[in-house]
Amino acid sequence: MVIQHNMQASYANMMTGITTSERAKTAEKLASGYKINRAADNAASLTISEKMRRQMRGLTRASSNGKDGISMAQVADGALHEVHEMLQRCNVLSIQAANGTLAPEDRIAINNEIKQLKSEINAITSRTKFNETPIFPKKGRLPRLTTLNPPSSVANGMKYLAQKISNEYFPNAVEQILNSFSPMGNTVRTAAENDKTPYYSTMTINTIDGVDNVLASMSAQISWPGQNFTPGSLLLSVDKADFPSLNLSQDKLSLLESTVAHEVMHGVMATVYPERMNIGTGPEDFPLWFIEGTAQLSGGGYSSGWNSYLSSCASTLSSANDPSRDYNIAAYLSQGGQYTVDGRVYGHGYLAAAYAGYLASDTNDFSKATILTGMNKIFQGFIDNKTDSFDTVLTSLIGISESDLKDCINNGSYSSPASGKMGAVEFVRRLSYESLGGVGSLITPSLSTGGTNILGETAKKNKQPIEIMNTTLGYVQMDLTTENQKGRGSSIALHLGTDADMTNKVEIELFDMSTDALLITDVNLLTEDNATNAIDNFSNAILMVSGVRSYFGAIQNRVEHTVYNLNNVVENTTAAESRLRDADMAEEMVRLSTLNILQQAGQSVLAQANQTPQGVMALLQ
Repeated sequence: MVIQHNMQASYANMMTGITTSERAKTAEKLASGYKINRAADNAASLTISEKMRRQMRGLTRASSNGKDGISMAQVADGALHEVHEMLQRCNVLSIQAANGTLAPEDRIAINNEIKQLKSEINAITSRTKFNETPIFPKKGRLPRLTTLNPPSSVANGMKYLAQKISNEYFPNAVEQILNSFSPMGNTVRTAAENDKTPYYSTMTINTIDGVDNVLASMSAQISWPGQNFTPGSLLLSVDKADFPSLNLSQDKLSLLESTVAHEVMHGVMATVYPERMNIGTGPEDFPLWFIEGTAQLSGGGYSSGWNSYLSSCASTLSSANDPSRDYNIAAYLSQGGQYTVDGRVYGHGYLAAAYAGYLASDTNDFSKATILTGMNKIFQGFIDNKTDSFDTVLTSLIGISESDLKDCINNGSYSSPASGKMGAVEFVRRLSYESLGGVGSLITPSLSTGGTNILGETAKKNKQPIEIMNTTLGYVQMDLTTENQKGRGSSIALHLGTDADMTNKVEIELFDMSTDALLITDVNLLTEDNATNAIDNFSNAILMVSGVRSYFGAIQNRVEHTVYNLNNVVENTTAAESRLRDADMAEEMVRLSTLNILQQAGQSVLAQANQTPQGVMALLQ
């Protein structure tokens, strides 16, 4: 028995100290959530983890950079949309001024509008900025186009698409619309009975504004005074960026059929109601919601996802009489913001047009035939009353004013606006339910017809009063290498990576979109010859703007894919870093419990070991 070296107590103390130290580390891991809190915990894993953190945080910031670039491209596209609209108006005015029936003072009045539109083009392009960076700088690239010689596969793809539209889609759309909407059909067929040439149409397939946005358009020139349809002016334009060939998915082919039906409806209405198709110039004019809403009655108000939420609600109903989702339908209709008849003309505008047809019908039961009968009463009413205001004619036919009709849809009304008629919510519920599986078109066999069955296949092209006689295919792209680009060049670079490598840069060219750059500054309509030449000037300017919009659209699509990839890398790298650095809480809790027991045992053994010297005292007594 010794007292100088109490080895039992010394050993117990050493092991208790080790246990206490390990317990402190485990408690630290549990408190922080990390199994590496200092380099000593795992030097190698710490190095790897910090490298991964640098990558993750850098890529997260790079993803935000990409989203900023997308936002900038969207700002540019929005501004150029307005430039497009003004150039289209300039083109219409040029065609009007080129008519030999106008007096010099008429052309002066028209040219005054042209000057104001050109001034606004300069104003919009000069003040459009993103984070105070001008998007259309004066020293930017010039929007010049070059014509390509496409590979035979591309040329043949567009050729077959043009033939399909011209020989099948277009004549079937014309026949179905004229048969379904008989007042317009009778008017057009009677007018073209002896001479079809005024209704010959031209189709162009070219870039309009890149993928999505405007899919196609159809228009007719309206001549003043008297607002008469200009013979031979029907023009169908199809965006080759959206429909490059017939090698499309079933969804894209369905969208193409729906789009053709929609645009042909515009062309038919332009020939029947030229006096009402200048939006906003007088009380007799059709409002935009009516023009687009009635076109949707042909193409379908459930195509392109305009009312997909309503379709989702309807898909859960047991029948058209099931009111269980009426609250959701009413909330959708009345959510405000852009979700109004005037703000969402392809969605709410379609619902308002269909509801107007139902209210104008003589029956109260819901059916496709009921809506169609009412719409034909409305179309006939506008034929019979060419000089009365839009609201006067509509009110006489549906029993409520235009304002009240829009309120029924915008407010999600449950109440009946007329004796025996169902409220807007119930009508929309039944319309959505009956349109399940289809697009809700009135020119198809049923509301539930959709897919690639929207348009038939039997109509003969040369038997229709409206016929495509000329087709133009465009192969153009932005030209940044021409001689007139010397001394010009402005761009921004999006940094979409973690390294200083230049491959992580995405360069976005900025363009000068002023009237000087578009070559229309000196264009005037003061003489017939000037106006005739101006048609080509504005046509070329429209193509330039289309090319720049297509460029920004392509950049946007590219960066979106880059952002998706960056987010994917961040997510999976985070998972790998987590395995290196994050503490397994369950494992650490088990370890803490073990160390607690060992610490208590060590303290007990140490207390017993310290009793040994007491035996020496017993010997000394």
